[in-house]
Amino acid sequence: MGTALTTGAARRIWLRAQLLHEPFPWDTLAAVAHLGYVQIDTINVIERAHHHILHSRMPAYQRAALHRAQTADKTVFETWTHALSYVPSADYRYFLPAMRERRTGPWPSWQTGITPEDVRRVVKRVRDTGPLMIRDIKDDVLVEKDWAWASRKPSKRARRAWSASPRPATTRRGRRPPCAR
Repeated sequence: MGTALTTGAARRIWLRAQLLHEPFPWDTLAAVAHLGYVQIDTINVIERAHHHILHSRMPAYQRAALHRAQTADKTVFETWTHALSYVPSADYRYFLPAMRERRTGPWPSWQTGITPEDVRRVVKRVRDTGPLMIRDIKDDVLVEKDWAWASRKPSKRARRAWSASPRPATTRRGRRPPCAR
């Protein structure tokens, strides 16, 4: 039988585990490492959600710190966890098997419609022209959605597979990472 906890004790344990019990003077990497990952989220009311996550734990957090951790320090990288996330670079090796599988298929059910040819086309374009964003691809032929949240652009689906590849994005331009590694 497990140990009984009061509601207050359980609350304190949960808040401490999430680094919400007191402000921490930690750096960005330490916070991401303690949490395991920080989901990159497009929700943007005052600021994008991943910046809220870090700021709520480190009141002195500046959004440039996450950019610096990814681009200059290379202490975090982007990969797919349950969604696109920042992960400590020290954990890179643990994500490699899943990254390789996602790059070559078989695709998860939410990525149906991605073909190896779609991925090859995006990879070739990146190699030929350098960093690219989905909005840079103007020659996509739209396809029917196979579920409500699916993308109609094959290149966007291929980019999702590419984002899980063993070559993580090293920067972001605007709100989206370039599809370059």
